[in-house]
Amino acid sequence: MLRLGLVGHGRWGSNIERTLKAFDDVALVHVSRAEPPILDLDGVLIATLSTTHAEVALPYIEAGIATFIEKPMTTSVADAQRLVAAANRSGAPVSVGHIFLHHPAFAALLRHLPRVGRIRHVEAQGMNDRPRNDASALWDWLPHHLSMGHAIFGRGPRAVAAWDLSDGATCAARVAFDFDGTAMTCDVSWLSPVARSRLRVTGDAGWLEFDDKAADKLMFCDRDGATQGLAHAADLPLTCELAAFLQVVRTRSQDRTELELGLAIVRAIAAAEKSASAVGQSMDIGED
Repeated sequence: MLRLGLVGHGRWGSNIERTLKAFDDVALVHVSRAEPPILDLDGVLIATLSTTHAEVALPYIEAGIATFIEKPMTTSVADAQRLVAAANRSGAPVSVGHIFLHHPAFAALLRHLPRVGRIRHVEAQGMNDRPRNDASALWDWLPHHLSMGHAIFGRGPRAVAAWDLSDGATCAARVAFDFDGTAMTCDVSWLSPVARSRLRVTGDAGWLEFDDKAADKLMFCDRDGATQGLAHAADLPLTCELAAFLQVVRTRSQDRTELELGLAIVRAIAAAEKSASAVGQSMDIGED
């Protein structure tokens, strides 16, 4: 049996708990933030408020415990760098909850990507009416879009321009990332009565669209306008994501890909936040 701790018991923490109950080799321990960390665990899952991820995860990472952190990994570059440094010292495997990378329909989109030819533009929308009190809509939605952008382009963006559409509250924004000359535009909002999570990749030969809220979650349209739904597995994304983390726990994987992606995404969102404060001024996204 794998003894796993769960820190955070809100809406998403409850989803994680319910999903883990389907795995026969998992024993779940509820961990309260008000109590000292429990360190005799095989792994721990952090589903607390975004702004607390670093302080909650750090003791487990320092102890070498396999750690899953919900997106975003942190809400500051300095905190993300602290977690990366701690994981490099202790050898703790760290996974970050970029759930759409485990979505069967998005995995199918990546397989079909050559059908669109040369990519000309990527556009994404993330909208609902569920504002959070721990971070802006940028930190809520952009981890999804950026993780998919990294998977599509095989690299991160080099620059970003962002516009706050909600009078400084950043409840709605438009963000444009520059992937070496190809734009990925993202519209994010907590002001929409209609929930939407959609991404379209447009190329010379047509477009692919992933829509998590649609009945047909993956569509292809060729240059002549012929549209078809594309098949994909029916597994639930959270089940796939947690199965991947359990494999990390079992194997003590030293793959740092998710950790490095988590840091890169935090850096890109921090740059977008800075650009929004400067009314759309383009910001370079640096690297260590």
